[in-house]
Order: sequence, then structure tokens, then C-alpha cells
Amino acid sequence: MTLRKIGHGGRGPVGVLAQGGLMERTAVLRLDAEWTKVRAGRAAVPPGERERMLLDLISALAPHAANDLPLTARLSLRYADLARHHFDAGRRVKALRAVAEAVRHCAEPARHDEEHARWYARALLSQSVYLAEPLSDELGLPRYAFPARGERPPAAARADGIAALEATRRAMAVWEGLPGGDPRNREGLAQSRAFLGDRLEELGDPVEAVVWAVRAEQEFHALGERPGAPHGTALEHLGDQLVRRLRRCGFQGGLTRLRAEGLLPGRLLPLAVVAARVEGVEPEAIARGLRLAPEEVRRVLRARCWRAVWRFDVRERDGAPWTPMPYPWRGMDAVTDRSAAEVAAELTDALLTGEDRPPDTAHWRIAVWWEDEGRLEGACFRRTHAPRRGRAPRPGNHPDGGLTPRGTPQSPP
Repeated sequence: MTLRKIGHGGRGPVGVLAQGGLMERTAVLRLDAEWTKVRAGRAAVPPGERERMLLDLISALAPHAANDLPLTARLSLRYADLARHHFDAGRRVKALRAVAEAVRHCAEPARHDEEHARWYARALLSQSVYLAEPLSDELGLPRYAFPARGERPPAAARADGIAALEATRRAMAVWEGLPGGDPRNREGLAQSRAFLGDRLEELGDPVEAVVWAVRAEQEFHALGERPGAPHGTALEHLGDQLVRRLRRCGFQGGLTRLRAEGLLPGRLLPLAVVAARVEGVEPEAIARGLRLAPEEVRRVLRARCWRAVWRFDVRERDGAPWTPMPYPWRGMDAVTDRSAAEVAAELTDALLTGEDRPPDTAHWRIAVWWEDEGRLEGACFRRTHAPRRGRAPRPGNHPDGGLTPRGTPQSPP
């Protein structure tokens, strides 16, 4: 009889609790709607107030996380917003804690709803970006892109980079499991492939980074064929990345592999030819490795130049700071059909036979870059000369046995 009274009209204790729960849920959703306006920029709110609103909203959503999957997913969204807020303010550790909560709370809802699965994949990609942040420099470029010759990342940063790679792969698996007929899912898949290329480049693998950038580009191009789906900015960014990464790819096992697997777009074949020549590969070998006619390779090498950027540094004694030499020993020029080694040898001959030749007691070095001067480990070729007793080195001769090609380990001077 009591049960019948409780069920009839909802006036008993259980009915009151149910009604109270519904009211609480409605209030939480109203609070979430207010935050959505702030997030969209429709309400000007100072950063401190934004953070307070987010924390209040998360506190209101949290009690519902155990039994209400839609609200659990929405709690994940707000943790993701909090993570972004912390990251933009330079609080990476707090951002990582918040995004971990976002990933954790969205995992189960993602199994039951496509929209929640998209939220989950995006949270994983955000987590990967925050984890990988120490592997990029102030310009957003890979800080440790030259593992064979450059500075190694600290153990903690490398571990975070590997975790970022894993989070990106998990996100990509989520997108791959969603229906391909929905453009949102295909766009998410393309973005995750682009992010995977970023993470691989940060860990010093430019060839695999090119692989995934090309696959992302292909997906974005396919999306661009749909009405109302412009992806020009993403494609422009990927194009710039591909150019940069191809310059870092070695010929054998790098450019040759990409060509064999159909992952070297036709528009980038001339760049690959020049990259191989900069490395020192002869035209006949370039033609064989890239499956091109020899006359086509010769035509590209005649028509396309590359900008060689060089710098000589000197120092008086071991351990003293290096000082760049003035122009013309720090400069640039357009070069056609010559390797970086040949450019360096010609410059070295000119230095050693000219009036600016360093004293026999001095240390000096040369680095040659392609396109822009950068970190020493990123040079296409570099050469260091320490003073030796006895005869001085002849022009064009490397006292340590030759120039160091891209990809060859060398201890830093």
C-alpha cells in the first residue's frame, strides 16, 4: 500500500528524491549552458572568473558522474576546458592533471554514443599536445629532431613524448572506429594523422613523420571535395611540414622508401631530387632510387637551386666560446647541382688560401644549412678543425677525415 501511494502522484519520499534529482540535473545543465556562452566568447569574463566558473561547474557535475553517462561526458568536456585554460596560462602540470580527468571520464560514455566518442578522441589529442610540449622549442618546432647528432631530450621529456605518441594512436583508433560517412569523423581522423606526424618528428623520426603527414593530407584533400568543407589552413600547414621534413630525410631508406610506398607526392619529387643531391648522392643513383629517368633528374638539378647558408666560427683555445666570422664567411647563396659537402669544401679552400685564414693556433669550424641557419646539429654538413702540431691541413682536406653527412653520428665539438 505504501509503495502504491509512493508511485501514485510522486508524493512519497522516493518521489521527492527523484523530483529533487531532476531539479538538480536541470540546474547543472543551466549552469553548463552559461559556461558554454562564456566559452564561445559571447560573454566577456576575466581569466580568474572563467576558472572559478569552471571549477564550480565541475563540482556541480561530479556527483552525477557515476550514474548519468551524458553528464559524465559533459564533465569530461569541462575538465578538457580547464586543461586548456591551465595550459594557455603556462601551467602544464595542472593541465595534464585536468586532461587526464577528461580522458578518464569520457572513456565509458564513448562506448555508447558517437558524439561522446568524438569528445573522447579530442581529449586524447589534447593530452598528447600537453605531454609533448617540452619536445618543441619557442617557435613550435621540434627541439630534438636530430637524435644522431644533437642534444637528447631528458628522460622525463622523452617518456612524455612516448606517452603523447600512444595517446595520439588511441585517438586515431577511436576515429577509425567511427562511421566514415560522417565528415566530422573523417576530419578527426585526418587531424589525428597530422598530430601523429608531429609526435614522430619530435621524437626524431622524420621519415615516419612524412608518412603520416601525407596520409593526413590525402584525407583532407578528400574532405575538401565536399561542399562547405574548406581545409586550406590545415593543408597549407601540412605542406610546410612536408617540405621541412623531406629536407631532413636521408636518401637510402628514407626518400627511397617513401617513393617505393607511394608516399612521395608528385609535386614534391623535385624537392626529393634536390635533397638527395644536397646529401651528396650522384644523379644516376638518385634516378635509380627515386625511380625516375636519368634525364628527368638532370633536368630538375639544372632547373632547381637550393639556398646554401654557411657560417664559420673561430675560438682562440679549447673551451673558449665560439665567435662567428663576418661576411663573407657567414652568408648564403643559391646553389645548383652541388652537394653541401662541395659547397663546404669550396668555402674552406677560399678561407684557407685567403687573407682571413685563422691562425694555426686557432680552432675553427664550418656549418652548412639548407635554407635557414639553425642549430649546429641540424646542419646538412659540418666540419671542425682543432689546431695540430706539425703541418697544417691542406685546403679541402678535413683533418678528421671528411665532412659529416646528414644522419651520420658525430660527437659535438
